[in-house]
Parts: sequence; structure tokens; C-alpha cells
Amino acid sequence: MSKKFYKTNEDAPANSTGTGVAGTGNDATVVKKKKKKKWDKYSPDALGRQFRMAMGEDRNYRKEYDNYHAQPDQRERNAGRLRARRLMVKLGKVSKGDKMDVHHKDNNPLNNEKRNLSVTTQKYNRTEPRLREDGVATVEPNITPDDTFAGVDVFNVNDDDYNNCKHGKKKHERWSNYVDVDSESGKRITSYAKKNPKKSIIVQHDKTGHMLYLKKYDMGGES
Repeated sequence: MSKKFYKTNEDAPANSTGTGVAGTGNDATVVKKKKKKKWDKYSPDALGRQFRMAMGEDRNYRKEYDNYHAQPDQRERNAGRLRARRLMVKLGKVSKGDKMDVHHKDNNPLNNEKRNLSVTTQKYNRTEPRLREDGVATVEPNITPDDTFAGVDVFNVNDDDYNNCKHGKKKHERWSNYVDVDSESGKRITSYAKKNPKKSIIVQHDKTGHMLYLKKYDMGGES
């Protein structure tokens, strides 16, 4: 009877696979470990949470919505604000991303008459009305144009101002040479021009309806 000999250190076949076979992708030398995602303690979400925890509170937004924003009267007020915004967008007074708010002068979002709406900065519009009245917040002047013509904003002026504007405003000239800066229309025009230095302005006679350019802006500046 012949004896059988067994090799104990025999190499594995070339087509073998398994966790112990090198080079097959399953051995421990090539298995990649997933990196644990680091928590960014300086992210806005993390900072906000840290602040709320430091103040001893963690806001429950669902509860806030159910107790306040979901109430019928608040939903109606919010719908009024949205209607006012759509109206002013349609009139070309505001646009998406301009960082301006549509302000209700009487603080009643259900009153969307044109004379009750104006365009203000977000800071002013979102400040408590009592703080505006106490002078803590700076009151932003109403710069809403009376109309638009050929894509240019139009402001109504009286006969004297209209005659002063007949030849248009020259660059670096004082506004007081053209409009009464103490009148409501004069304040609106000068405030509008300061906030929109690259926009043309048309003035319209409040009686005859005649129009002319007070400031015409082109690539070279005022003309």
C-alpha cells in the first residue's frame, strides 16, 4: 500500500477567492474604511443650536407653527402680504432677489391699496412698528414711483419743478436746482436717485401730464 503525502504550505490556486486571498479585493489589505463625517461646530445649524442651548431653549418650530402661524387670522395676513408682493412685482417696483420689502404704511397687511404700499429695506419693514415710531429704527423714505413709461420710473411734480427740469439734471449739479427737496415729491426723487444711481428718471407734470427726462443714464453716465 503506497503512502500519500500532503503539502501543508502549498500555494492557493490562481483562481481562488476569499477574504484571505491577497489581490482579490476582499482581503484586509485593500478593504477601505469609511471615514466618519466630522461635525462642523462652526456651521450655521450648529451655531444656532449652540446659541439656543446656551439660552436654555431649543425652538420647536412645529409647535410655533401650530400655535401661531397656522391660525386662520395669521394665514389670512400672510396671504395679504403675498398679494401685495405680487402686485408690486407686476408693477415693476420689486423683483426677485432685490432684498427689498413691500411695506404696508398702516401696518395692515390686508389693506393692499396702492397708496398704502411702499418699497423699503428689509431692516425697516421687519422692525417692530413701535420701535420705528420711537425713532430707534431709521425711517426709510418712500421712494415708490408714481408710474413707469418705457421701462423708466416716473415721478409727478408741480409746475415749478417741471419747468426747472426742462433741460435735465447736469452731472454733479445740486438737486435743489431742479426740485423742491423739502417737498414730498422732491424727497422721493432725491432718495430714489441716491439708491438707484444707474437708473433714469422721468418727471411728469401733475396737471398737463407732459413728461420729460430729469436724468437719463447711459453707459457713459448722466446726460
